[in-house]
Amino acid sequence: MTRPSLNRRLVLRLVAGIVLVWCAAAGWLAWRSLHEVDEIFDQMLVRSAASVLAVMPAAPLSGVAAQLPDRPVLDSDATAHRPAITVRDARGRLLAGSTELPALEFDPGGAHLHTVTYAQRRWRVFQRWDAQQKYWIEVGAPLDERDELMRKLLAPALLSLLALLVLVPPMVFAGLRSGLKPLRQLTRQLSADTHAAGASLTDARVPVELAPFTEAIDRLVARLERSLEHERRFTADAAHELRHPLAALRLELDLAGRDEDAAARARHLQRAQDALDRMQRLVAQLLMLARVEKLTELDDAGPLRLASVAEAALRDASERAAACSIELSLDHDGNDFVLGSRSLLGILGQNLLDNALRHAPAHGQVNVRVGGRDERVSLEINDSGAGFAADDMARLGERFHRPEGSVGEGSGLGLSIAQAIAHLHHGELAFGRSALGGARVSLSLPRVATDAPHAPVYA
Repeated sequence: MTRPSLNRRLVLRLVAGIVLVWCAAAGWLAWRSLHEVDEIFDQMLVRSAASVLAVMPAAPLSGVAAQLPDRPVLDSDATAHRPAITVRDARGRLLAGSTELPALEFDPGGAHLHTVTYAQRRWRVFQRWDAQQKYWIEVGAPLDERDELMRKLLAPALLSLLALLVLVPPMVFAGLRSGLKPLRQLTRQLSADTHAAGASLTDARVPVELAPFTEAIDRLVARLERSLEHERRFTADAAHELRHPLAALRLELDLAGRDEDAAARARHLQRAQDALDRMQRLVAQLLMLARVEKLTELDDAGPLRLASVAEAALRDASERAAACSIELSLDHDGNDFVLGSRSLLGILGQNLLDNALRHAPAHGQVNVRVGGRDERVSLEINDSGAGFAADDMARLGERFHRPEGSVGEGSGLGLSIAQAIAHLHHGELAFGRSALGGARVSLSLPRVATDAPHAPVYA
């Protein structure tokens, strides 16, 4: 199958338009020339008739007949461009005649022109009476003289137009090929191996018509580079984090196989189980982070109360908090409707609450506060732990970054997942010092009306 050619398509369309314009111009030129020639020849017939009538004698008709015993023959002469003339008196007697013109009947009407065929020739004839109705004159000229003049007039013009029609397509093709040269250069630049990664295609040499195209390519390449860099960094971080639990699992299983003491073997197997659990949590969080960062929009978004998300997260964490004697509390003002995904916001709340419980001391406190102000709704989690170090504030939310003084077997992905979910909901995460003395993590989301028509309200 032949691949379509933009150059061929443009040439064919332009040539088709030129041919149509040429035909229209040739037709108009022929019609206009014919009209002008007809008008010139007709005026010549009219003037010839007027000239003959002007020299006719003013004597009575009988005197005229006596003065013209031999009727003159006034035939046409192509070399002298003289028309054929016939003159009769009021009684119809021929005063001067032409053998080339037919004998036409008297026309009582006014002067007029008409075309007749006589002796296998077409004639243009003008006939009229003089002012006193004494003489009737008929003046005619063959139409082949007009046709000859038309051929002489139109032939050079049409030949010039035909030459122009023959010369224009190659010129159009050459012009288009030269005009599309920047597009070919752009193609070579894109396919060249020497094109530097990250280099922009859009510069001052790019034509205005190609600038939107090159800008779109630049944006696409930038997104692809960010995505590839993201995947490379994600793969490297995942491999680095999985190396330790895998090594620990291998070591503990190896030691369990060599140790003959049942109690020691049980301890090695338990540590291997802990390493496996940690690796399982890490893989689950990696998959969750990959899923969230891949999303561009929320399919299950709907108006919901942010306090209901906090209540569900507190119910899930209550057993763990009770085991550590940590007091959980929730404050909300009821004006907390947001547009979001309940499942993703639930994961965000669980991750933030899990971090707070991990860093809160035994017999400590974790307070969740939900409230709205202006056009925003905030979910704030405060704990009575050690809080964030000042040096860690700028790196909070980075993958696999664990703040100084972190406890437990966390992988450093909880805040990264929460950050990604917040951005997906057009929200922001903020970190600071809690009034309880520990860490404060605040999520801010846009407020929505409770009567949004596109989705149900989730309590």
